[in-house]
Amino acid sequence: MMRSQNVVEEAVDSVRDGCSCSQAIASVFGRYYGLDEKLFFQISSGLAGGMAGAGETCGVLSAGIVIIGAIVGPRSVADVDRRKHAVMMSVDYMERFSSMTGSTLCAELSAGTDLRSDDSVKALRKSGKPEEMVRSGAQLLFELLPKEGRGLKKGLREP
Repeated sequence: MMRSQNVVEEAVDSVRDGCSCSQAIASVFGRYYGLDEKLFFQISSGLAGGMAGAGETCGVLSAGIVIIGAIVGPRSVADVDRRKHAVMMSVDYMERFSSMTGSTLCAELSAGTDLRSDDSVKALRKSGKPEEMVRSGAQLLFELLPKEGRGLKKGLREP
């Protein structure tokens, strides 16, 4: 079983290996919580660069919120309490991330990088900023999820 620090570093390594920030968070945390890693890798691909390179909400946040929903979200339309809980955890995640990094917007976090330009993204990756964002977001997810995620999904591995 992976320990939390190992998962954080594995997500950072995924970015170094070429994953987008959103894919790193979604796939590594997906596997950690016993979800379909490849599916979460695919689902999160369009979140890169602040929603398809638009510089909007950071992919770390978007993917983290997807993971929060997968772990603590509702299992049916009638499950209002779990839906509210997932939303409140997501708000907490966003607020903590913003407080830690100074923004929730990819454009601001990447200092205005053109996130749809291969050359600009290459330079951004070289700066180490994506790794820093993934590390911050992954650590925050661990603060929020371990005690919340236990036993909520059949086959879930305890953190």
